[in-house]
Amino acid sequence: MEKKIDFLALYQRLFQTLSHGKMQELMDVSYEITGVPILAVDIAYNLLGAVPKNKTGDYYWDYLVEHKRYDMDMTVQLYTDGIMQSVNEKEAPYIVDWGAATEEFPKILGVIKINNIVEGYVVMQCKKGEITEERMKAMSIIQEACSLMLKGKTSENSMESVYLKTFINELFNGRIVSEKQLDLWRKNCRFFPKPPYRIITVNTNSSSEKNVLSYISKYFQNLFSDQMLLIQDRVLYILQYSLLPKMTQMASNELYIFLCKFNAHCGVSNSFENLLDIGDYKIQAADAMCIGKRLDVHSRIHFYKDYYLPAILMPRINEMPRNNYISPVIEKLREYDKKHSTDFLDTLKVYIRNLCSTSDSAAQLHIHRNSFLYRINKIEEITGVDLREYHMFIHLAINIYIEEI
Repeated sequence: MEKKIDFLALYQRLFQTLSHGKMQELMDVSYEITGVPILAVDIAYNLLGAVPKNKTGDYYWDYLVEHKRYDMDMTVQLYTDGIMQSVNEKEAPYIVDWGAATEEFPKILGVIKINNIVEGYVVMQCKKGEITEERMKAMSIIQEACSLMLKGKTSENSMESVYLKTFINELFNGRIVSEKQLDLWRKNCRFFPKPPYRIITVNTNSSSEKNVLSYISKYFQNLFSDQMLLIQDRVLYILQYSLLPKMTQMASNELYIFLCKFNAHCGVSNSFENLLDIGDYKIQAADAMCIGKRLDVHSRIHFYKDYYLPAILMPRINEMPRNNYISPVIEKLREYDKKHSTDFLDTLKVYIRNLCSTSDSAAQLHIHRNSFLYRINKIEEITGVDLREYHMFIHLAINIYIEEI
């Protein structure tokens, strides 16, 4: 017969531990009263506490007890299997069903939340038949206790932390708009970010991975110093300050590998000096992330400086019917080539890309300059335009560029 859980004792012991103890002591109390193995990890899968500390035969449990954290490949596997994302789809605590991984050792999963953001997990390991309503209820109490414990340990409630978190939230939401407001924040915060600044935005391809973004934010905190982070609307926003001249190649390579593993992309704004301009650079980072993800599918880190033209053109082009921006010259040549089996449109594209240089264009097409001049004269005859007229050239160049992107 299963031992009945003394909920009064659970409440009292957890409450006493919260006032002075550590996460390991919370796990000790939970194990003593529920009678089943239990452990807690933070969002980056670093072990916070476990009872018992000896191996149980469950691979995932034993790995954590021995190594104190999961390595990157194991975390990626949790992401690939949808386990990390499942936290957003179910109300904790809940029974996990991870196939073969839990066939012998079913589990009750609790979630550690701070300010409604997932910051860790509590796992109660049971044998078949040991998952009961009482243990589910106990987990709901334990997960709340862990949230309170972790919140205290990370100084979330300190006045300095509250000021900084409020500051970054106000800043990213466009509610700090004057030097006077900035001066007030400088006076109230012992620390204040110094220029130069840049904005980084990060997201994944799923709309249900807020806790994955929380994991990614911890990675950024370990990879870079001097930054403030905010998760909002399924996007991780990062304000980096006191910048080095550029992201080091080592950091860039490591970040690329990490983003690939989690199918994530990041956009990087240009650097700037005035925090009141943050709204403009937030748009830069978001545009770089969205446009880069669309145009450079094999890249993961997208710098706004590489996407000026698409950022200017794409918002308007996406709203316009094609006939409203395409040049009649292109349509005429397309029809002429189709009817006469010529390639004047390709010739025009080469000519425009080479800034109307006949010698460079002829060399690229591997034809004599005179033959190329004949083609250009024929194009102007068919279309009735002067290709070197400034506005015509700009219109054609924009059309050809739009086709490329």
